[in-house]
Amino acid sequence: MIFDEGATKRLGIVTSLLELDEQDTFFMFVNEAISRTNLEVFVFDADDLSKDDSVFAKRIDRPVTYEKRRDLGERKVMMEIDDFDLVFLKKDPPIDASYEYLLKTLLKKGITTVNHAGGVLKMGTKSYLENFPELTPKTFYSKTIKKTLESIKSVGNSMIKKSDSSGGRGVRHIRYNSGNFYRYRHGKEILLSEEELSLIIKKYLEDSLDKTILIVEYLLSASKRGDKRVVILDGEILGSYIRLPDVKTGVCDCLDNGAKFCDPNEADHDITKVLRPHLKNHGIGLAALDLLVGKDGVEYLSEINVFNPGFCNLDVVHPELNIKKKIVDMLCRKL
Repeated sequence: MIFDEGATKRLGIVTSLLELDEQDTFFMFVNEAISRTNLEVFVFDADDLSKDDSVFAKRIDRPVTYEKRRDLGERKVMMEIDDFDLVFLKKDPPIDASYEYLLKTLLKKGITTVNHAGGVLKMGTKSYLENFPELTPKTFYSKTIKKTLESIKSVGNSMIKKSDSSGGRGVRHIRYNSGNFYRYRHGKEILLSEEELSLIIKKYLEDSLDKTILIVEYLLSASKRGDKRVVILDGEILGSYIRLPDVKTGVCDCLDNGAKFCDPNEADHDITKVLRPHLKNHGIGLAALDLLVGKDGVEYLSEINVFNPGFCNLDVVHPELNIKKKIVDMLCRKL
């Protein structure tokens, strides 16, 4: 860590405290950050920024736990957004109106952020995958109900999702066969009329940040292997793991957060090499790639995560990496 130890620096962390779960990496990073000499740490959400660029922030000067996160409201202070030397964007998608305003304000003010605010706006939707057709499963990108229906018919067995969905929310398995559409509930196939599906698609398009819906080929083998997450720090693979939910409940084992040891392979490095220039050009130092395996054994890119790369799970399978120190060291280098 190299920065002026004689001058106090102000680090702002953007997150929604009440939406965090017990395993969120926020608690790892904030408690490591407050241990650093001459580093003042504050937390605020996008909604805390006013139109005059002042922000209600919470000063963090003692360790924070999940159980104590609500108590931080007692330590709110009024600050100017310019008061921060660095802002760590630790907020999950989607990019709603208040978050978009914050990102654009940080850009206008020229405030250093991790990840870069412009990069988050550029790469923060699944539509960015359109740049890598050779790496993804068969995928269509649609802005209309008509094209979406046509694409589902073309794919046959598909997953549909909003361009800014996250954490598996809003993802639906839709199959088209012999002139009929089907959805799934608790593993059972249910007939779905074209009118019903059109209403679902209409809602997806209205709610999506860039009014885009993705129609992705459903990989039958993917659910057996699980999602592989490859975590990237400054363009290099830091580590990887697999999350495989319980077949019956669909919930990951809380004892180890569902993370299973899985080292990166040659395909992971090849995919990262293709993405590295994009990450660098957009100022994305922290990222994660979600990979699914096809029945042909090929790894397919299903998502580029520039919001919350999943360091907590990586810490479960690779405690020797000392993730919290690596990330806070990186933040301090930016200072």
